Amino acid sequence: MKFLPASFILFAAASTIPAIGQSSTKSNLVSPTAGATVASTSTASAPATPTTTPSATTVAKPAETAAPALNAGAIRSDIARQDKVIKNQIDAQQSLLKKNQELAKEAAKLDEKNRKLADKNKKLEAKNRAFNTEKKTIEAQNADLVKKNEAIKAAEKPIATAAR
Repeated sequence: MKFLPASFILFAAASTIPAIGQSSTKSNLVSPTAGATVASTSTASAPATPTTTPSATTVAKPAETAAPALNAGAIRSDIARQDKVIKNQIDAQQSLLKKNQELAKEAAKLDEKNRKLADKNKKLEAKNRAFNTEKKTIEAQNADLVKKNEAIKAAEKPIATAAR
């Protein structure tokens, strides 16, 4: 665990200082398999110089541990971001569900009112039909009375002219 902060420092230095970032050991940092190959060849060869072997092994090990540590941090931050997004989506869906339930209750109330109004409308239509029927009957009676009135007036005129 003491090695992990050192790898962060090396990685930060490699990315901020151009001279370190452009060194020849950069190829070891790029691919973890290349670092393992360098380390195995340097330990397998007997006449290796002590200055080359420790630098290759030191650079190879931080590269191997730094990449997973950074990837783990990136993965953790990505997971945290995704978790936050998912929690926001769940919260939004729960609020939509509550709103939909409220709207469903309101729709049920409106449906009940609509049903009552439809019943009332049917009753009013029935009353209107009855009124129209009564109106037609009264108009027919009125027409009969007008005819009778005209007949009575017609019958009275000859009497009035004969009396003069």
